Amino acid sequence: MGGIEPVRIDGQQYFFGYSFRMDQVLTPLFADAESAAAYATTHLAQLDGRKDKAFWLAQARETLDDPQLSDRDGTVLDLSGFRRDLASLRSDPRTLRALPGVDAPAYLIYLLEMNCKWPDEPQPARVTAAARRLGLDMDDTSGWLEYATYYLTGREAIPRRASFNDAASVYLWYLDTLLVHQRYDWSKELGLRS
Repeated sequence: MGGIEPVRIDGQQYFFGYSFRMDQVLTPLFADAESAAAYATTHLAQLDGRKDKAFWLAQARETLDDPQLSDRDGTVLDLSGFRRDLASLRSDPRTLRALPGVDAPAYLIYLLEMNCKWPDEPQPARVTAAARRLGLDMDDTSGWLEYATYYLTGREAIPRRASFNDAASVYLWYLDTLLVHQRYDWSKELGLRS
């Protein structure tokens, strides 16, 4: 069961399938409504069954004006600053300067999380140690990216016993886990993989 939703990334319009019932991304990103509709005819269904291409194409076009997952402005993502500061952090995770660009758009992180098949394996020991020093909840990693982002952007002071590098380790581990374990690989369109 699913529908088609829009997202504009760096000026390029994309469409993808999404299940509200499962809260999950169901398709790759498509650069045009026609391709998304063609894919949907064989891979998606509504409560009353499969639909033809015309149905899916109409839905894709309607969501441009009335998206269901976010307001219209929320579906427009400019990732240039995010990519720049992410590249800087990857090249030098020991940097001590705040990187405001690593604060990824919330809608992007939401979509990545709903497209991720999170691995059933523990995080590396160095990441666990960094998370402990940052005072993060060790039983629930779901908030780790958010808190690491606060520290990396300078919105919150890093706890006394922790370092900027600890926040960078947690942040990069979480983000890379999201990107590596995508059900449908969006990495080419997003340009975020290391």
